[in-house]
Amino acid sequence: MPSGTGSMVGKCVPRLGWLATRAGRRTIAPLLLLLLLPACQGSGSGGSPSPPAGSPSAQSVTTTGDAMPGSCSGDSPTQVSPGTYRLDEGTVLPGLTVTVPSGWTCAENLPGQFSMSPPGDPNEAMLFWVDMVAVKSSGAGHGETILKSVGKTPSALVSWLVHNRDFAIGSRPRSTTVGQRIPMTSLVVGVSPSVDYGDHCPAAHNRCADMFVNPRTWTTGNWYGMGGRTEDRLYIGTIHMHGRPHSFLIDLDAEDMAHLIRLESAAQPILGSLTLPTGTVAG
Repeated sequence: MPSGTGSMVGKCVPRLGWLATRAGRRTIAPLLLLLLLPACQGSGSGGSPSPPAGSPSAQSVTTTGDAMPGSCSGDSPTQVSPGTYRLDEGTVLPGLTVTVPSGWTCAENLPGQFSMSPPGDPNEAMLFWVDMVAVKSSGAGHGETILKSVGKTPSALVSWLVHNRDFAIGSRPRSTTVGQRIPMTSLVVGVSPSVDYGDHCPAAHNRCADMFVNPRTWTTGNWYGMGGRTEDRLYIGTIHMHGRPHSFLIDLDAEDMAHLIRLESAAQPILGSLTLPTGTVAG
């Protein structure tokens, strides 16, 4: 999962924490040293930067129409064969069904985050989250401080992002749908050139800003943030499970706008295939 700042799990993080970088954006391993990499992010499980799809350490899944492999992680990515998969128990949204095109790699399938990387580009990520909350984006206590003044609903999270001067809005919020008629609000977010992060933003990034954490499933010291020229396409909506509302987020995390455009194109078949678990209602 993410932790740190920027479009990274464990991205820019202060003191002992998670560090988000382009190569380790989606990793969940804690860093007991200062940030050395580009983007910042944090997460709640352990791991290391994901090797490229097809590398010797990448597993291969040959069975389709089954559970998404639960063994994939930052240090054990899984190259997924084309087909339709469901998220199993103990994952971010058990029962969610996704159809995966050829060449995608599963980087994490955990209670706090499900993430995949597109063909040939392990440094980009498609992330799935539930019930994220806003954290202080810069200054003292960034990343570690949950903003209790910001609501947990999609509209509250979107409003916070749009009105927070630490973020640059590359595409204004718009209503859309993904998958089987799942209403979402979508926007593109980057890091503002004027942000005053405070400490431990890698020199290579030049600027960092923290975004979200899941206090229920992510361990202390982990959060998600952005750094440098990172651009994220966010989809934020509401789903009802067992009669209770939950925020459902999808994040396309890219190195810059050019990479984001390519990632958006590659991710469209997956976004269009999403089917919520039985008994879960969108909106």
